[in-house]
Amino acid sequence: MKSKKRLSLALVDCGNPPSVANGIIRYINQFYDIDYVKPEIADYIIHSIAGHDAIRYSGVRIFVTGELISANYNICDYSLSFDRLQFADRHLWFPLIKLYSDAYRNLKKQRRPFADIIAEKTEFCAYVMSNTKNSALERTRIADVLNSYKTVNCGGRWNNNVGGPVADKHAFQRKHKFVIAFENHSSPGYLTEKFAEAAMVDAIPIYWGDPEIGKYFNTKAFINCHDFDSLEAVVARVKEIDQDDALYREILEQPWFVGGVEPAALADENLLNFLRNIFDQPKENAYRRNRSRWGRKYEKQLQRMWRKPLSHALYQLRKCLRLK
Repeated sequence: MKSKKRLSLALVDCGNPPSVANGIIRYINQFYDIDYVKPEIADYIIHSIAGHDAIRYSGVRIFVTGELISANYNICDYSLSFDRLQFADRHLWFPLIKLYSDAYRNLKKQRRPFADIIAEKTEFCAYVMSNTKNSALERTRIADVLNSYKTVNCGGRWNNNVGGPVADKHAFQRKHKFVIAFENHSSPGYLTEKFAEAAMVDAIPIYWGDPEIGKYFNTKAFINCHDFDSLEAVVARVKEIDQDDALYREILEQPWFVGGVEPAALADENLLNFLRNIFDQPKENAYRRNRSRWGRKYEKQLQRMWRKPLSHALYQLRKCLRLK
């Protein structure tokens, strides 16, 4: 058996715990052995949005994120994010839903028998949401509008009406016919675990977030809010399904993927090929960012700005005044 190539790697600015970075590392470990070293001597730096330290280190930089934040390609060499863009070999769309492996794998399985599912459904609709800070207004408004029809059971910290935050999100959601799965924001490609975690408990997801979700998942299997003109129209559809057992069954028997086949855009092979392209070439050939004069100058400017933001602002102000 051929031994794996060893990689000298460090995690920087990835938060604690570095959950997204660790998810990517599970893929890396399929082909490589990792030596975790200090970032000063690492050949490769995996970095995220929890700081600006990555810019201090010279290794090949791979930006990863579980938030709707775009990469700065003057700083990183490669990126894995929600952005739906093409940039040579430097970027790959990688939605967070893929890192929730148990929930995602369930989407590829054959649906359970309807009789088994309906026997579990003793409640109307679940919503487990805790953080509304800087979130889209749709996240709270959907519950307000849906409550005009029937009470939504809120099991998170926000608007909790079930006696406190639930200990087991999946067990709580499994009892419900519908589950609200709203992202923090709506943007093409922004697809997190929320849809998969509603689907894995055999509820009908009420989804809002990625307006292109219909490219990847069978919209006959869930309620895609982007197919409706308003949240009121969404609630009308929920009401229709809730009051028609035959329609409810028809939806629950639909596969999550069109034709039951995972689309190529979501295949693991995309990420594996992306990573192998980085690591299989000589390290010096893997760099993509500008490391010459203007690239170094730009990084030094950013370091000054991030280290002393007020001093940098005053410096820029004095510079502007001199130019007048």
